[in-house]
Amino acid sequence: MAGAATSLVTADGVRLAARWREPAWANGDAVVVVHGFAACKDQPAVEELARHLVSAGHAVLSYDSRGHGESGGLCTLGDLERLDVDAAVSAATAHADRVVVVGTSMGGVAVLNHMAAAADEVADGAGASGAVVVATPARWQIPRTWRGAASVVITQTGAGRAMAARRFQTRLAARPGRGDPPIERICLVDRPVAVVHGLDDRFLPPAAATALFTAALEPRRLDLVPGMGHGFCAAALGPVESAVAWVMRTAPADTV
Repeated sequence: MAGAATSLVTADGVRLAARWREPAWANGDAVVVVHGFAACKDQPAVEELARHLVSAGHAVLSYDSRGHGESGGLCTLGDLERLDVDAAVSAATAHADRVVVVGTSMGGVAVLNHMAAAADEVADGAGASGAVVVATPARWQIPRTWRGAASVVITQTGAGRAMAARRFQTRLAARPGRGDPPIERICLVDRPVAVVHGLDDRFLPPAAATALFTAALEPRRLDLVPGMGHGFCAAALGPVESAVAWVMRTAPADTV
């Protein structure tokens, strides 16, 4: 199920490669899937999540974030990626009664930036119905692990950025802005937010998810999943689908 190739254009003029997937039976809902750092819409884990959500009756829109894969622009680690989410949600709301946006790691940061800004910028009834953030940091703290050290080298050195471009098709901005940390953004979101995190995540501790959940407004949901690692892994499929269904049920009737 490859889906239909399409493209999106962000408010700052970046063209994003995207893909629509339609279910055999539609329920009028759509899910926007936002991948993490150094991934893309065609990564096996992202594809598997998309297939899983389509099998549950949701249309799914996924895309390569700026600086990733076939998209233009430079990766800013979740800051300007908010504009990518804006463009995807706008496209999805043109085709669906309700839209839930699902992001992981860097994608989760972008999703929270989008949702917090949308709370101030869009009229009542517009935008995404809610969000699911998966394996998303709460604060700007580098994990004290070899994975954390590797992420610093890749994102903050010239040699690391060159390697990311060559090996992962990820083109990084040299000194991207960071903005407020996710824990300060999530408390501005006025739509349902579900936080999903793996208890076996070796990159980001579950305490990050607990902190995000604690800071979020009601309605909110927290799923700490045994056996789940970082991001869109196999163990995340069921919990993410359940979280999407919860957002759809919980969101105000006038959204989208």
